[in-house]
Amino acid sequence: ISIPLTFILLAFVFGALAASAMPLIVGVSAIVGAFFILYLISLFTAVSVYSLNLTTGMGLGLGIDYALLMVNRFREELNKGKSVDESVITTMATAGKTVFYSGLTVLVTMVSLTFFPLPFLKSFGYAGVSVVALAVVGAIFGLPPILAMMGKRINKGPVRKSAMTPKDDGRWADTARFVMRRPVPIVLLSLIALGIMAAPLQNISFSQGDSRMLPASNPAAIATAIQTERFPGQTGTPIEIITFDGADKVDTLNEYANRISQVPGIVGVVPPQVIGEDVRIVAYQSMLPRTPESQKLIHDLRDVKAPTGTLIGGVAADYTDSQDGISRTLPWAFGWIAISVLLLVFVFTGSIILPIKAVLLNVLSLAATMGVLTWVFIDGNLQWLVGSFTVTGSLDTSIVILIAVVVFGLSMDYELFLLSRIREEHLEGRSNVESVATGLQRSARIITAAAVLLAVVFAAFVTSGVTSIKTMGFGVALAVLLDATLIRALLVPALMRLMGERNWWAPKSLQRFTLKH
Repeated sequence: ISIPLTFILLAFVFGALAASAMPLIVGVSAIVGAFFILYLISLFTAVSVYSLNLTTGMGLGLGIDYALLMVNRFREELNKGKSVDESVITTMATAGKTVFYSGLTVLVTMVSLTFFPLPFLKSFGYAGVSVVALAVVGAIFGLPPILAMMGKRINKGPVRKSAMTPKDDGRWADTARFVMRRPVPIVLLSLIALGIMAAPLQNISFSQGDSRMLPASNPAAIATAIQTERFPGQTGTPIEIITFDGADKVDTLNEYANRISQVPGIVGVVPPQVIGEDVRIVAYQSMLPRTPESQKLIHDLRDVKAPTGTLIGGVAADYTDSQDGISRTLPWAFGWIAISVLLLVFVFTGSIILPIKAVLLNVLSLAATMGVLTWVFIDGNLQWLVGSFTVTGSLDTSIVILIAVVVFGLSMDYELFLLSRIREEHLEGRSNVESVATGLQRSARIITAAAVLLAVVFAAFVTSGVTSIKTMGFGVALAVLLDATLIRALLVPALMRLMGERNWWAPKSLQRFTLKH
């Protein structure tokens, strides 16, 4: 459903049927190519089927982003009276460069998913890197020849003529000037709004998906609910305790089993069973295995003094080790993202201030998004909009990480779109205020249109009966809309007004490492 709806919106945004086909050419090509790459990867390692959802969403989204930027700049140059060839060359030197660095920023962000020990997250990393790389290649190498062949026929099949003529002044420029006349109140009000949205974060809790993420009418979900309600103890997913070479320690293991039975959350323990030279103890817990309560239980059990050679396994232990592995990897993944993005944005803008501001604003936007996700999927609100789901009191850890990484990458995409035009205007000699106003006028329509179209693509996932996919669709759609409106349209111009010419400052010793525009 998202593809036909996206095409209708594209026709409205581009104003012409010929131009509106460009994003689909880039997006569909990237998706098909990424599917093939994922197939090749699946010959050597496991690839989650859910990675196809991300491939589709990001392929269409980035195809729209990059085609919008390229086609809009091509039209702008044609409108100045340049020839088709000159317009293509200028488009590549400006928008093409922005697409390359934007794509590189998103790509290094998606690489961080491969750091995690879960094959599920690694699969999304493979999918993200593949589709981003192919979208960039399609936009840089595929679009220019098509634009050169079409020339002025890019406006063929007009739908909305006002969208086909770029303007130096308009509503977005007026909005920027309004914001920059009142930067302090705008910043304060925006931060208050983000704070209100982020407030539910205090109730956030994490787990991993189980049968409860399926529709409540699903037989597996019904069986699990009945078993949990009527029959104490997770007999289908017990805690397995193995002691190697423990056959001669039966008395000690009986004492150990007794201590285990006294740990809160354990409802039953099967006496030690000798199998060859090894001994097996089975314990039953009261809670579902993939929950925060089970994670605490496993940690408590591992704190109990045990005979040498004792290992604790089972579904709950596997879940605990996965969650602990994610916690250990998070600092490295986030460190990689922060450092990579700071360096890339510095090279692109030649500023020390702008990369730091961009990262901080993205963190604020993510916090607001996670707060709303907590309010919806943990507190159980807004089901009239997103559809019914089983309230588990937690968010799927892997999906939260996926949303955070994808949204961070896409937010930097929009940030570079905006900064590239502002910097271009500034280098042409305009004042800081006029550079921001003109840059916003020329890029905000693209950013907003791209965000709306991307939100439509991901919002289609909200119709899924699987709660984790529903969460991903809602989270990404909300985040990109929030980023394109509150962050880029209000906070960015307000903060750039407050910083003034300091926006473009960098030590002279580092300026030689920046990109010459």
